[in-house]
Formats: sequence, C-alpha cells, structure tokens
Amino acid sequence: MNKDFDFNEVGKRMPFRTPEGFFEKMQAETMARIKAEKRRKKLYRLKIGITAVLSAAAIWCGVMFFFPTQSSDPVQQGIGNEWLANVEDPMELYLQQMSDEELEAWIEFSENDIYYELMNENVGDYEED
Repeated sequence: MNKDFDFNEVGKRMPFRTPEGFFEKMQAETMARIKAEKRRKKLYRLKIGITAVLSAAAIWCGVMFFFPTQSSDPVQQGIGNEWLANVEDPMELYLQQMSDEELEAWIEFSENDIYYELMNENVGDYEED
C-alpha cells in the first residue's frame, strides 16, 4: 500500500463508485423489510387476541361447569309438585320439605329459643309504627 497518498491529486471527484441501481435496490429492500415487520406485528397482535379470547372462554366455561347456577324454581329442582311450585315464600317451601320428626324438633327448639322471642318482640315494635 502506498503510504504517500496525496489527496490533492484526487481533487473533487469521488474516488469510489456505486453499482448501477444501488439506491433504488436499497429503497425497495427497505420497503420490503418494513412490510414484513408490519405483517409480523399484526400476526403477533392477532395471536395475543386469540389467546386472550380463548383464555376468557375457558375461564367462563370452567366457572359455569364448577359453579352452576341454582334454580329457584321448585319444579326444576325436582320437587315436581304443582302446589309447591306456587309457593312464594322460601321458608314455606323449606318447612313443607321437612319430615314430621324434624318439625317436632324444630318447634321444641323454637319454644325455648330466647333469641327467637326477642326477634319477634322487636319485629312487633316496628310493625306498630
């Protein structure tokens, strides 16, 4: 290599050349890379969206499977008696499903329950107002 290179000999002309169509080719390649990057981002967003929707659907199905909603309709609960289906008060429905022994025990307990008596006295006070 020649160490005594004189830049004054070169002058204002360029000592290097670019191949024909270099800048056009570079511009086309850059635009192709940008399109590929945009497509990759769209696919990534689509994958994330699909994953989120499927996860939400799986959670919803799991909740519906493990925690089914309880029906308040006595016919759907398997009681099947039309007279019971017309009962509006849940306590009445509960009492009608109890056996005679359970009813006797409950009445016996209620007669000795001081909180039950206090509650009935307080309810009577509110009803008089």
